[in-house]
Amino acid sequence: MTGKRIKQIMALCLILAQLLCLPLATGAEETVLRVGSRGPEVLQVKQRLRDLGYYQGDSSFTKNYTEDTAGVVRSFQRENGLPETGEVDALTWEMLFSEDAKKAPRPTMPPLETPGPTPVPDWPERDADGFLAAEGEYFSENDEEGLWIYLGKDLQIVITRRQDSAIPLIWFETEIRTRNGEGFRTAMTDPGRPGKKYRYPYDISRDEKFVLSFSDDFYANRMDTKETVGIIIREGQILSKNTNRKTGHHLPNLDMMAQFPDGTLRVYECNEITAEELQQQGARNVFSFGPILLRDGEINDLLYTYYRSIEPRHALGMMEPNHYLLISVQGRTDGSKGTNLQRVAEIMQARGVQQALNLDGGNTMALVFRGRMLNKLAVYKKKKFVRTVTSMIGIGYTENQGD
Repeated sequence: MTGKRIKQIMALCLILAQLLCLPLATGAEETVLRVGSRGPEVLQVKQRLRDLGYYQGDSSFTKNYTEDTAGVVRSFQRENGLPETGEVDALTWEMLFSEDAKKAPRPTMPPLETPGPTPVPDWPERDADGFLAAEGEYFSENDEEGLWIYLGKDLQIVITRRQDSAIPLIWFETEIRTRNGEGFRTAMTDPGRPGKKYRYPYDISRDEKFVLSFSDDFYANRMDTKETVGIIIREGQILSKNTNRKTGHHLPNLDMMAQFPDGTLRVYECNEITAEELQQQGARNVFSFGPILLRDGEINDLLYTYYRSIEPRHALGMMEPNHYLLISVQGRTDGSKGTNLQRVAEIMQARGVQQALNLDGGNTMALVFRGRMLNKLAVYKKKKFVRTVTSMIGIGYTENQGD
């Protein structure tokens, strides 16, 4: 091939590259991507825009730069103070892949009503940390005002009922403090046959003599129906190792929360760690439902796109080791429809929660104090009921069970 012919071919390739807006040998920073462009750089741009929240929902990307792509790019440029050209020039590319790139604005929830003053109980003598100073235990129950309290030597529980009549929404905020090894424990109706013996949550709580108990991840039902169960550890024993290969936005997505003897709760994505590794690290219990709501104080980005349905909700979180917050959202009733997971995460974040996991909600949601369920029965398919379960999470021990 003659030198002249080689030059002609190179010139033709250069023209075609410019027409297709493909990167030249000098690198992607000199590329201008616009409608009609095609190639791996287009796919890379789309994936980065998705990571920043500019693409919503399930996005199955192609390598084609379309009018839709240009619109998404304009949204990114608007939020980041760039000219809204809809094209990815060198300046847009640099900002897009920099640490300073701003995420897409998140959907906002209408603010909740300012809660009224919490009634002040007639406290017994307490020590410097707020635990009961004397031996024994202390109860205070005020159904009308929505305040339930337990104090012991190593356990404090304060349950406050909140509401917003405009939505309408009723939820319970349960603040738990522990010390000296007091921690959550689990109860199973039939440890040898998970998923075979269903009972009402308040009956399980009374038999176990829990001070406080609440519904968990409903894992035994998944065992019984041969579904993917998730990583499950109960009282140090591995009950299930099989989990999802990758995290997603289905419910449950089998993200998990591990409880450790030092009072720490940690959240993990479903495929982030194995059951054996958690057991070796000393995990006492591992609950698998999900999604993660908060990790290191940050709300899970998935909640701004998915899990938007209005339902009864249940979530457990940790502010710091031995200091926890349980959110129990009443739903499917005339006085409280329920809420989405973004709202739950925002309530927890405002209270200083650092790690939080969504537990099984719907008609499984049960908040039981001294053997008495505080939330009202939810309605599902025209029936009012609370679901029977095979396991519960609880804390404390008392012979003094309520009516």
